[in-house]
Amino acid sequence: MQIRSSLKKYLSITEVNRFILLIFLSLAIFIINPFFYTAANLRLIVIWGSIFSLMVLGEMFYLIPGGLDLSFGGVICISNVLAAMLVLRYGFEIWQAVLIVLITGAAIGLATGLFSTYFSPPFRFILPVFIFTLMLNFVLTGVGRVITRAFPIYGFPASYSLIAKATLGSIPIVFIYVLIILAVLVYFFYFRPIGWHFFAIGLNDRVARKVGVHVKKVRIIACCCGSLLQAFAGIIVGSYLAVGSVLIGPPYLLPIIAGAFIGGISLAGGEGSPLGAVLGGFTVYLIENIIVTLAISAFWKEVAIGLFLLFFVMFDFYRRRRTMGNFS
Repeated sequence: MQIRSSLKKYLSITEVNRFILLIFLSLAIFIINPFFYTAANLRLIVIWGSIFSLMVLGEMFYLIPGGLDLSFGGVICISNVLAAMLVLRYGFEIWQAVLIVLITGAAIGLATGLFSTYFSPPFRFILPVFIFTLMLNFVLTGVGRVITRAFPIYGFPASYSLIAKATLGSIPIVFIYVLIILAVLVYFFYFRPIGWHFFAIGLNDRVARKVGVHVKKVRIIACCCGSLLQAFAGIIVGSYLAVGSVLIGPPYLLPIIAGAFIGGISLAGGEGSPLGAVLGGFTVYLIENIIVTLAISAFWKEVAIGLFLLFFVMFDFYRRRRTMGNFS
């Protein structure tokens, strides 16, 4: 009963507000440019909105327990490059390459979790997760450049592109992936005890530890799940673009963090939801799409996303201070 009431309360506030924002942006661009609603552009929004949502879902696993992952650009980069090399240079079957890349993504998350919770050699202290992931981002991107010599890898078989370009009827397969993952994560976060442990750690890890939550174990699981989703997103992007390139990944840093905040995932931890992450991913891509549709300079994209990020971060801190004031 408590789970249902909490879920209902959250869905009635956060997700509805984000959905209204999506509708508002869509109506605004339709008034300005009616050609926005062409079949090709709507399909593009569904596909890339789904890809952005996968990335935001990966970041969500770090943010809810109170962390911040800055390595996902490197994870996406090394994932699409590794998949390309396994298929084209070493002759692996596509399913084998995908499995290896997903395991690699989970292993990167495991390393992140271990180094940011148990040990950080050669240091005597534990490195904060955002510092470790920032360093890891440069390492992974650098490794990608070394093994490819910074040259893109082309020549994928058509079957590899089907990972991202296939359709179920008229629905893009990428959107189906997101719906399946969303359903699994809603069950995981709201109907399993470990899901509530994520929120408890993000709100107050000391209190969570006192009531019996294995904080370090949960954080390691969060890192593994987050990096696994980011590796999957890297495979999808490489499949859709039919290229393995080190340029895929790093540019997504600002949009994905902005998408997480727009989706209601708090920087301070303890708040957020899978549905909010998906709505945030679609919203941030919609902003990019609007800028392209209106033929505005691409440089304004970063300005617009940065302003959205600033607004939602300030709003989050204001709301938290107001909530704490009500309890004082």
